[in-house]
Amino acid sequence: MEERELVCLNDGRGTRINVSTGKESVLDITLVSSVLAGNTNWEVLTGTTVGSDHYPVLCSVGEKLEVGTEDTISRWNFGKADWERFKNSCDDAMVEVEVSGSIDDVNNQITSAMIMAAEEAIPKTRSRANRKLVPWWNEECQQAVRDRNKAFRKLKRTHNVQHLMQYKKEQAIVRRKVRQAKRSSWRNFCDEIGRTTPVGEVWGMIKRMGGDRRKWEYPVMVFEEETAVSNKEKAEMMAKSFTRVHSSENLSEVERRRRSITLNQHLNEVSRKEETGSKLDEPFTLAELIRAIKRAKHTSPGKDQVCYLMLKQLGEESLLKLLEMYNKIWKEGKLPGIWKEAIVIPIRKLGKDPTNPISYRPIALTSNLCKVMERMIADRLTYVLEKRGLLAKCQSGFRKGRSTIDSVVRLESEIRKAQANRESVIAVFFDIEKAYDMMWKEGLLIKLSKIGVEGRVFNWIRDFLFGRKIQIRIGADLSDQYIVDNGTPQGSVISPLLFIIMINDVFGTVPEDIGRSLFADDGALWKKGRNIEYVTRKIQEAIDIVVEWGYNWGFRFSIEKTQSVFFTRKRIQEGLKLRMYGRDLEKVGTFKFLGINLDSRLTFAEHIRRIEEKCKRVINVMRCLRGKEWGASRLAMKKIYVALIRSVLDYGCVVFGSAAQSLLKKLDVIQAQALRLCCGAFKTTPVSALQVEIGECPLELRRKQLMANYWAGLQGHNDSHPTKAMLQESWEYGKRKKENFGRIGNDTAKELGVFNLRVSCTVVYPEMAPWKLVWPEVDWYVLEEKRRAKGGINLKMVFNNRIAEKYNDYTQVYTDGAKEPETEVTGLSVVVPSKGIGINRRTSNMLGVYTVEMLAILIAVRWVEKTGQHKVLVCSDSSSVLASIRSFYSKSRQDILYEVLQSVTRIFNQGRQIQFVWVPGHVGIRGNELADKLAKTALSKGNIEMQVSISKAEVKSVIWKTVNQMWQERWDREGKGRQLYQIQRDVKCTVIGSGNSREETVISRLRLGHCLLNKTLKLIGKHDTGLCEVCKEEESVEHVVFRCSRYDVQRELMRNKLREIEVQDMTLKGLLSTQHRAQTRILMGFLRDTGVYNRV
Repeated sequence: MEERELVCLNDGRGTRINVSTGKESVLDITLVSSVLAGNTNWEVLTGTTVGSDHYPVLCSVGEKLEVGTEDTISRWNFGKADWERFKNSCDDAMVEVEVSGSIDDVNNQITSAMIMAAEEAIPKTRSRANRKLVPWWNEECQQAVRDRNKAFRKLKRTHNVQHLMQYKKEQAIVRRKVRQAKRSSWRNFCDEIGRTTPVGEVWGMIKRMGGDRRKWEYPVMVFEEETAVSNKEKAEMMAKSFTRVHSSENLSEVERRRRSITLNQHLNEVSRKEETGSKLDEPFTLAELIRAIKRAKHTSPGKDQVCYLMLKQLGEESLLKLLEMYNKIWKEGKLPGIWKEAIVIPIRKLGKDPTNPISYRPIALTSNLCKVMERMIADRLTYVLEKRGLLAKCQSGFRKGRSTIDSVVRLESEIRKAQANRESVIAVFFDIEKAYDMMWKEGLLIKLSKIGVEGRVFNWIRDFLFGRKIQIRIGADLSDQYIVDNGTPQGSVISPLLFIIMINDVFGTVPEDIGRSLFADDGALWKKGRNIEYVTRKIQEAIDIVVEWGYNWGFRFSIEKTQSVFFTRKRIQEGLKLRMYGRDLEKVGTFKFLGINLDSRLTFAEHIRRIEEKCKRVINVMRCLRGKEWGASRLAMKKIYVALIRSVLDYGCVVFGSAAQSLLKKLDVIQAQALRLCCGAFKTTPVSALQVEIGECPLELRRKQLMANYWAGLQGHNDSHPTKAMLQESWEYGKRKKENFGRIGNDTAKELGVFNLRVSCTVVYPEMAPWKLVWPEVDWYVLEEKRRAKGGINLKMVFNNRIAEKYNDYTQVYTDGAKEPETEVTGLSVVVPSKGIGINRRTSNMLGVYTVEMLAILIAVRWVEKTGQHKVLVCSDSSSVLASIRSFYSKSRQDILYEVLQSVTRIFNQGRQIQFVWVPGHVGIRGNELADKLAKTALSKGNIEMQVSISKAEVKSVIWKTVNQMWQERWDREGKGRQLYQIQRDVKCTVIGSGNSREETVISRLRLGHCLLNKTLKLIGKHDTGLCEVCKEEESVEHVVFRCSRYDVQRELMRNKLREIEVQDMTLKGLLSTQHRAQTRILMGFLRDTGVYNRV
């Protein structure tokens, strides 16, 4: 299939039925060329067999599809928004808003002000019927087509040669713009996809790129003998169906009674609370509001039509008025009614019956104004929960610094210990029926009271949960409103946090000798032991405890989906079973636990088989893309590989890396297939050369890298993280050399040179509450002037003028950091020119420049705090550090940032002023030059004066460098792929891009040395001798380009052209190891002139 560039259209559906058993199988396959694959639709007609035992298969090639004319609502067209006008109009309207009225009235005024301003400044889209759209079409394409059509009309009138030339020019521009738009659109799509993206979504995008844009409609629906035809009827049917999912009528009599008992025991804990005066209840600040808005991602608006993009463009006047409303709501504990109303869009579940309303997943659109407040409250509540250690240690869901792999690593380590000691592990994996949909609201309030959440937070959450309504929207039609009885609001920001509070103590009374894990609602219990009967009895007792907890708190566990696995090599007695609700739990041989398939012997054979299946579907997509000019470039193909294949190979490799080498080698085959498609290489090309050509290291080394990265993340946690204990030395692993993480995690860190590094905290919570921290001002005036002038500006003069105008009475403090890249030595400096103070320190090795720059600022603000200076200007040339200070967020050094902010807050609380300003570096500003010189002097100091922990990001950088060095050593020793080695000795990727996918393929094949020349043909048995027919030498790439007498004339012409552009190195390395476009064009011209281009 690779050689013929064929794509398989089958999607896994059966094409033959055994009429005796009803079992379907796939016997018929459909293959098409990669060019046609994107424009071909494949369907199995299961309604008839036409007298055969095979279903008919319908293939439609290039079928024209019309878009339906269904009415849709208009939307804001933000691409044409006049944001300055919006901001000014909104500020003017907000002045008139009175916040003394009711909550609903204030919200209506603010919403109306924003919507009116939006209607003035932001146009709306209109639905367009019967027009096929493509995702890549843009304004540039539109304008180019207009110009071409204009030139064509002029040509028709005049028949002038000049106008003909102009028309051809415009036509070429259209082709170029369309080609660029297609490539750009596809690359943007590739940037958005990831491991969890369904392959069907990629196929859908490929079809849309070709103009196959299908309008998805809701069919006639049937539910409980009712039929819905119109959109209004469908919306009503779905509304009733979705509301029923949350209904208290789903509860059994026992569950109702147990809820009632629990509620009667805690009646005082569900009523409104008095204000406590705690830190949590303090009014929100403007800094909190702005941070919450900035962190929001663009999502569809709720019923009020207020979008995040509007909120991000609000001026200070509007933000202050918005803050007043939030604090009024906060004080009164009552939300606007519209905030509790959701518009629900039904999205069909994959492979489900489209005529059944329960086959649709509800996507709730709620008020973005409410979501901003949710985010502020969630941040405060998370801080308190984490700071006080109120969340269960085993809970990894919706928590910073935690992942699904934490739970799987713990279970895998326990199983490996059991295997080493001839023991068994019995694990039970719980599934809660409608966990989010049926969450008991009163029960959550009781839980909040128990953990000490009182006052305003409690009252706000209480009002937030009750009285919620939904409406279903289909097209432009809405259903009536329906009350939701149970559950957390779908799509809200705070719901995940509220849910993990509710489920926090699910294993609270389970004995400590039982292993446990939680990831949101995915729970598991396990126990290890030699006596299987005893272990089974203990696990059964734990199950009974969990079931009793469920009765008390309104949760029901699914008997069908709650399953057990006996991880053992022993024979299990037939009668040895676990029970729940008086019924037997299913005992399975393999269970998919948080994305990893665990089999009873922990071989991971089933998991790797499923990885193969998933990756092969992606490889099929890549074959199709080879036939698309806009999607066949190396860059686009590599993005597909990274997003959809490498991410799948990476996920969980810390765990399944302990599988047998024979299984892991199957993944190497997957990688090789994908890399061949990325660059169009032949099957005979050595895998080691492919990896260097594309810049993807061997999977074995990548697994080692990812294991060390995970190890580094664990080092940043304290001992309360349960997975960290897996790294402790344990006799239970025995003498077996199974390479699971618990056994070799520390050894891997030692091998990669990071074991002795002290890693900074992965998740940091400051001593001061984050909402109490002062929001420092950063003066960006000089940087903005630099960007506005785009060079040609005297930055020293601009800076000095700014200081003289605004900060003349401030004490100036200059900071800087330095690093020697070769030795990893770092240092910092702080200079106060007016006082003759200069401080420099040599800091820990391997720190990043960003870290030492921030450390320098920390020393500066602590000096200010200690010395009592009243007005201080801290000057730094690190815009990234200053941006972190302004945003309260640092991706790698949140620990140091919080230290800076806490020191700044103490300074402000003492009535003193401190201001930050960006200073241009290396332009002759005296203080900055002194700081730069002093920081570099610190690098030469013999001893480290300031020991600083290294961040996880910095550790990962060290790991990456070490792994690359190991890869380089392999490449140097490798016996295959030597032609590429002569061209590219370093393993770092050098992408040769020509702008033409066919030329990129030719260049790759020339570099790799495997193409359709006789030397390669001999390798695959297609040529007897592999010799050149004229010269009788081996016909290799080097022979054709430099020695073959048949091409002497063309070669001399090529050499002359290369001399004109001053190319001196006339070797394969000289011609193929550079991205010089002119050089590439000359080489391609030579190949075309000689006819070798098509042979390669």
